[in-house]
Amino acid sequence: MTISVSKNMLLAKLQQLSRIIPSKSTTPIVCNYLFEIKDGRLFITTANDEGRITASLECMAEEDLSICVPASILDGLKTLPEQPLDIYINPDNKSILIKYYGGKFEVVGYDSKPFPQKKKTEILDEIRTTAEEFNNGISKVINFAAADELRPIMNSVSIETAPGEIIFVSSNGHGLGLFKRKKQCCTETCSVIISRQIASVLKGLIPLSEEELTIKVGSDWSEISFEDYEISFRNVEGRYPNWRAVVPKSNNLELKTDTKLLLGAIKRTSVFSSKVSCLIKLSARYDKLVVSAQDLDYSTSAEETIPVEFGEREFIIGVKATLIQDMISCIDGDRSILSFGTPSTAILIAPEKQAEGEELTYLLMPMTIQ
Repeated sequence: MTISVSKNMLLAKLQQLSRIIPSKSTTPIVCNYLFEIKDGRLFITTANDEGRITASLECMAEEDLSICVPASILDGLKTLPEQPLDIYINPDNKSILIKYYGGKFEVVGYDSKPFPQKKKTEILDEIRTTAEEFNNGISKVINFAAADELRPIMNSVSIETAPGEIIFVSSNGHGLGLFKRKKQCCTETCSVIISRQIASVLKGLIPLSEEELTIKVGSDWSEISFEDYEISFRNVEGRYPNWRAVVPKSNNLELKTDTKLLLGAIKRTSVFSSKVSCLIKLSARYDKLVVSAQDLDYSTSAEETIPVEFGEREFIIGVKATLIQDMISCIDGDRSILSFGTPSTAILIAPEKQAEGEELTYLLMPMTIQ
């Protein structure tokens, strides 16, 4: 059995799909790629406990075939220049020979029968958006999903629809990312919760294009089909926390400043903050903001002053440097607004001018200043 395929096309698919191949598993067969030849196309599948991705590409093949190919094939192809590849597969002993101009390498495949089959799921609802809107929504909030083994619901991105809008939200308990996009086609309430790992994979796979994208929401598993990809993923079980209840409504102190100036000051001063707490102090007074940090254990400190529009006499608050840095980095606008209530209530961070049809907001819990 011979398969002829473009090296670059094959490598691109293998690299994208490799992101969900586990390094170790109680089901060793999922540490491989599943190659299937059907009607003159090569379908490549990877899977883990949380999801399954299938990509397809054109090829020349003699007949239909199914075999599991070890992940090491990816390393063998990385440094090859673009050229046609001939892949010879012996269905009897599962040996796989990859020949290219001037060389070859050989691996041993495995029977495809133990590879997990696609889950059959009953589709209960659909979320319609575009590839660009989906990618943008995931990108703006994914950094604020937690990594807490005891609370898997927090290690996720929640996607909701309400009449006239689609909402992406994630939170780790200390910070929250919220991205809303006006969508007239959204007329009913629907939601799906995606694990951080699968959301990260989708962010890398889904391009910034205007093509329509549909999330088919099931009771246990959901599906996304886009171009040459079919993605199915396990819904994160549980009810997502009521994020609307924690967004403060009475933050009446507004600080406006240049986004890049603020981000630069935070990056430089945070180097000298405590490695344990990452605490930095924001001290605002009329037209100045002082960003400062210190590490008493190593007797280091730093301080920077940037111009702002504040208008109040004085306001001091402590924040976690890594979180506020991630939030400011996601703001594309030239200027940002930080809204305060009291030193013990959450800060709201947003671009001064929101993009048309969009609303981006970050919530950051304060830290106690010693």
